[in-house]
Amino acid sequence: MNRTIIDELHDPALFAPHFKGDSWDGWKAFLAALFGLPLSEAQLEAYRACTGRSVAPTSPSSEAALIVGRRGGKSRVLALIAVYLACRDYTPHLAPGEMATVAVLAANRQQARSIFRYVSGLLKAVPLLATLVEDETNEAITLSNRVVIEISTASFRTTRGYSFAAVLADEIAFWRLEESSANPDTEILRALRPGMASLPGSMLLLASSPYAKKGELYNAYRRHYGKDDARVLVWKADTSTMNPRIDPAIIAEAYESDPEAARAEYGAEFRDDLADFVSLEIVNAVTISGRRELPFVPGTTYAAFVDPSGGVGDSMTLAVGHLETSAVGVAICILDALLEIRAPFDPEQAVEQCVELLRRYGITRVVGDRYAGAWPKARFNEHGISFEQSARPKSDLYLDLLPLLNAKRVELLEHQRLSAQLVGLERRTARSGRDSVDHSPGGKDDISNVVAGVLVGLDLDRRPALVRQSDLLVSEAPAPTPTKCDFVFAVMAVDKSGLVATVCVARSRYFGTPLVIVDFEVGHIRHGLFQDVIKRLFELIAECGARGGSPGLFATKDLLPLAIRSGLNSNAVHAIPLHMEDVTQQKLSAASHISAGSVKVTGIVETKGRSSPIGGALDFSGGADLIDDPLRAASVYAIVLGLNSQ
Repeated sequence: MNRTIIDELHDPALFAPHFKGDSWDGWKAFLAALFGLPLSEAQLEAYRACTGRSVAPTSPSSEAALIVGRRGGKSRVLALIAVYLACRDYTPHLAPGEMATVAVLAANRQQARSIFRYVSGLLKAVPLLATLVEDETNEAITLSNRVVIEISTASFRTTRGYSFAAVLADEIAFWRLEESSANPDTEILRALRPGMASLPGSMLLLASSPYAKKGELYNAYRRHYGKDDARVLVWKADTSTMNPRIDPAIIAEAYESDPEAARAEYGAEFRDDLADFVSLEIVNAVTISGRRELPFVPGTTYAAFVDPSGGVGDSMTLAVGHLETSAVGVAICILDALLEIRAPFDPEQAVEQCVELLRRYGITRVVGDRYAGAWPKARFNEHGISFEQSARPKSDLYLDLLPLLNAKRVELLEHQRLSAQLVGLERRTARSGRDSVDHSPGGKDDISNVVAGVLVGLDLDRRPALVRQSDLLVSEAPAPTPTKCDFVFAVMAVDKSGLVATVCVARSRYFGTPLVIVDFEVGHIRHGLFQDVIKRLFELIAECGARGGSPGLFATKDLLPLAIRSGLNSNAVHAIPLHMEDVTQQKLSAASHISAGSVKVTGIVETKGRSSPIGGALDFSGGADLIDDPLRAASVYAIVLGLNSQ
């Protein structure tokens, strides 16, 4: 006579010592219903309350959804079922060399090990079963009856090719975290069901505390709960029902702290305050098929947003985009490039990779997520990139991105992880009625965060470019270094972090272009800086055949005391004239000169600009600030001084 799981649960030589007391009565009712065993009157009452059904089952269920509150005992019961099914004889149904598998799947291996430890503990604690164990590792237990119990992450790629005696899907409500897919729980179940077809009596158990009204667990509840003829047994019970020994004060405190969360975690109710943020259909509609990255286009003003990371847990990500106007006059925010550096990584090297991408697009300023600490600003400044912390929290960026997505006013790159992260975002409504958006528990949004940041930033600042890099070239090529000019001078500017930019220009009545930018440097204040600038000016005077033999050096007022302390004579460096403090007027004036073709850059400057962004400094909109970019400030002041004074 075959022994049932209830028989073995009551057997002192098997599981009885490990499931003692009446606190397990609710679980015994579930096990009897799952395996189609007779129910007592008390068990039938529990069955009706937890399934919404009226008629007791008469045969085992091949699939069941176990929706139970936290600390209700799910893991221990799943372990019991795993051991019970693993000890069956499947050899008549296995090919030579084939093993039957009892799989424990979870969002990650750490979570799966919780059940796995209970499984290992039961096998070792029962002498009759311990003899079956042939081998045990951290992730698999091999039994002598050609059954292996193993843990695996929730991935549709790792569940193929098995013959399953059972699949225990732990905390499946939180599986929608896979960044390579928008709906991993659906794809995983689709991938593993064929592996259950060859072994009779195989079972699929979906076990979890509930979460949002989405995913396979909620679908099973919606389709099968309360239906006597349903294929899937759905058992839904709060924590106290399945574990009467839990301290009521713990649950009461949770309800007082966050009622919605407590209803899900302890009350086993799906949350009403959560919803998907954006659908896959909407994301696909604005994704340009086959577009992985767009090349840099001279004359285009680019923006960037970075999400820094310390290199341990989260990725460091960077997005680049630009604004275009469609044929019907609609502003379209276009994503040009994405960079993701996955942890673990060296933060210093990660910043260098980000800087390399920024320079490719001529970007001198990057906006960053509200990352704790000052190191991102310092590290980017070292490379001549000004870093500005975003004034808008991440949730607000997402909320502002949604209307752009719905109106199809964005163009996204074809990037699987970006699509999955956008679709995985959740909208949460607080008790105050305010909405917020964030990734699901355990999920990631490093990529979607920077994409929202750069695209929303572009939309908020739709001012056209005052200056385009293409205006600085002569017939799409840099200008030659002049061999005859009136004078050569330099302008120096500094930002709050101590980053100094120097721009050298030649003014000529004999050259085709009135003002030529002949050299520039960007770096931090150092010993001998001002002397090196003077030395370079004398070299340029000789190279450019300047009639005025004395170098002219201008600096912003913050630099004047430093220049004097470095040993320069007070007559050797001049302050930027006070009337130029109206930076708005200076930007407009410089832009007018550049668009008129009065300012060009030499080949030396163009070449150096590939590694240090002179082009980006002279490619700006009306909202661009001179203070945040010393190279832009020095360039604008040099142009105005060189041309407005004539």
